[in-house]
Amino acid sequence: MFSQSIDHADRFDAIRRANRRRPATVVGAFDLTPHMRRVILRELEPVSDRPAKPAEWIKLHVPCSGEGRKHGRAYTIRDRSNGRLTIDMAMHDGLCARWARRVRPGDRVEISGPRQGFRLAWPPGEVLLGADETGLAAVATIIGGLPRDTRGEVWLEVPDERDVLPLDAPPSVAVRFLARGAAEPGYLLMRAMRTAAITPTMVVWVAAERAAALELREHFEAALPPHQVVTSGYWRVPGEPAVRDPFPEHARPA
Repeated sequence: MFSQSIDHADRFDAIRRANRRRPATVVGAFDLTPHMRRVILRELEPVSDRPAKPAEWIKLHVPCSGEGRKHGRAYTIRDRSNGRLTIDMAMHDGLCARWARRVRPGDRVEISGPRQGFRLAWPPGEVLLGADETGLAAVATIIGGLPRDTRGEVWLEVPDERDVLPLDAPPSVAVRFLARGAAEPGYLLMRAMRTAAITPTMVVWVAAERAAALELREHFEAALPPHQVVTSGYWRVPGEPAVRDPFPEHARPA
């Protein structure tokens, strides 16, 4: 009983530390692609100087104009070094995106975290990864840290061809971009991943629009043990209901 109490106390302390907000200063901000903006922060109270783990994330708390409070959203740590954090932000129409478009060096912000993002056995021998633009940075950190003999494939859905970014992956991990165009968010990603070959030992990791992530979780958990599958809904199409049919009758894959 005493040991369990200590374990609970340790977990509570870890959660408290991860939720504690601390200040940071903007060092730079610039567009990587038409729909992706990179923001570099200097931590004023660093909690770690080690490289970021795969898909590790922080929460960014930005001011809400006229509301006297801050708005928080989670972002992957693309890089951490020398007291600086780099985050790549998909430019959807939200408070954090609007903040990122107008932010200037010297502006202050608050962050909390970091927290674990990959949550699967590491290193995996074979992977199947999928993401849209909101999960692109996380996938980049995952494949960038994989051993060179890792096998697998990666599917990345982005708004258009201009959003394709070069990514470093092991030789036997194929990276394929899907330009969404006028298609419904998540449709191309779901279609591609549902037709991917599944092997008993592979791990599956997905970060995408909520309906797509739910659909892919159901698909892969029907074929693999739950501890080999992680899917996360990183965002939801504005105005869409909490649950919607991810494959309308006119758009279902064969």
